[in-house]
Amino acid sequence: MKTDSLKWIDDRCLTVPEKGPQDKSLADYAKIVGEQKIEELLKLGEELKGVKVQQVNSARLGGGVAEMLHSVIPLENTLGPDVSWEVITGLPEFFAYTKTIHNFLQGKIGVPDLVGTKIYWDTNKENFQLINQNADIVLIHDPQPAGLIKFLDPETRKRQKWLWRCHIQLSPKDLIVTEFLRSLIESYDAAIFSSPKFLPSWKIPMTLILPYIDPLSEKNKELSEQEIRAVLDKYGIANIDKKPLIALVSRFDPFKGHSLALEAFKRVRKNIPCQLLLIGGTASDDPENQIIFEQLSVKARKLQDVHLLNLPPDSHAEINAFQRAAAIILQPSIKEGFGLTVSEGMWKEKPVIGGNAGGIPAQIVDGYNGFLITPGPEGAAEMADRITYLLQNPAVAREMGKRGKETVKERFLITRGLYDELLLFKNILFPAC
Repeated sequence: MKTDSLKWIDDRCLTVPEKGPQDKSLADYAKIVGEQKIEELLKLGEELKGVKVQQVNSARLGGGVAEMLHSVIPLENTLGPDVSWEVITGLPEFFAYTKTIHNFLQGKIGVPDLVGTKIYWDTNKENFQLINQNADIVLIHDPQPAGLIKFLDPETRKRQKWLWRCHIQLSPKDLIVTEFLRSLIESYDAAIFSSPKFLPSWKIPMTLILPYIDPLSEKNKELSEQEIRAVLDKYGIANIDKKPLIALVSRFDPFKGHSLALEAFKRVRKNIPCQLLLIGGTASDDPENQIIFEQLSVKARKLQDVHLLNLPPDSHAEINAFQRAAAIILQPSIKEGFGLTVSEGMWKEKPVIGGNAGGIPAQIVDGYNGFLITPGPEGAAEMADRITYLLQNPAVAREMGKRGKETVKERFLITRGLYDELLLFKNILFPAC
């Protein structure tokens, strides 16, 4: 029998702005995580009723940040706070510069150019008009819009709480880049990270919020066999019963390990018939995507049974089908902020092989719900061995996949991330006496 609260939330539906209308209610999530967790969210949401929150990032579509925001903001609004979402815009030169900064922060050596620095500040100044002067909290995602805080007038700054969320693996080797970001972020009220490994020694309150997936989104909801087959047929992927599909879903980025996956596949295919699918999507804030896709295209043309797809950023249904069709999911990242595709694959009960980097070890317990490999070229042989083992031991692969889904259910669903974020809003506005 339903509780009174869940009878009430049956009528509180929300529309997630994805590809086509899709109504979801809080009661639908209760069927997955249990009524108690939803009741806890309802109570916390009531305490924040009417609080104005503005979230700002650099892309409406493409990448894990945009996907999380598409799902979490409608839920936050349903629970009580008044949450809006703005996306900064800029010339290609701005996003080329911020992607360079992104790479430097993840360990690439280099020095930002002065012209790019000017473009960064000019673009942030031009986008400052997006900021809601009446917001109680402004939550900024990643380095691209981080400079917006510098254009606040002193009176507004006193009234607003500004939070910065870092979604990348913060491991810079260049002091210039570190100091640029440190001096900027220390002007915020708090910073949010995805792993304790990323916490820098900065003078700012820090908190951890693990990323999450939405089990009811178009990318993660259940699909019928007919729907999966239709997508495979559309893209010419056949015979997965005789040639199991190994899939890597990720932006085409220098840290994602696509070349390592190709090398591991070549080794496996010498002894076991199989197929490799490398699938990514474009994003407005990532100018490297097309360059790396073209580089991989040259390599892939020399190999049989390799499928390389660069899809539009809203191809969620297609990615869902590919992940469900795969026998094994790969995410051999060299650097990784979190790697939502790991949780996506685990949610679909697939064994996932991931690089032992960034936020991936927070999801995979090696040998239990997936496998971890050494990041970088030395990990290609390890990956090949793990793929071979899983293909030769399907019962082990199935059990590993079941454990993976339970892991995601316990730790990496949107209901947990939503609670963590709302609790942070409460604590930042109403600190305990």
